[in-house]
Amino acid sequence: MIDWTYLQQNFDWLGHIVEAIAIAMVFALAAMIFYERRVAILIGLAFAAGHFHGREKRDYEISVHMPPPHLDGYMIWRWSWDQATDFWPVALVLFALSLVVYWRSRR
Repeated sequence: MIDWTYLQQNFDWLGHIVEAIAIAMVFALAAMIFYERRVAILIGLAFAAGHFHGREKRDYEISVHMPPPHLDGYMIWRWSWDQATDFWPVALVLFALSLVVYWRSRR
């Protein structure tokens, strides 16, 4: 039996990374209609990073009952530990993948 509560409490960040990579792949596939493969992959990775930043920003705004226009939501140092650990690992992995794609394509 899998303890889903334990996984959610301790490995939620890993699920977000897998989700971000899946989002990046889907967006990159769609972008390949218009762009060369390397550019499409970089666009997909950037889109996935933006998606997670927007989602965690929205979660922060909702958790503190922030009224519009929500400009203080960009102050990511105010986010809760859970919001930060959802975003930063995803951002770092996507950034590292974008560097790999960029460097490999320059050869």
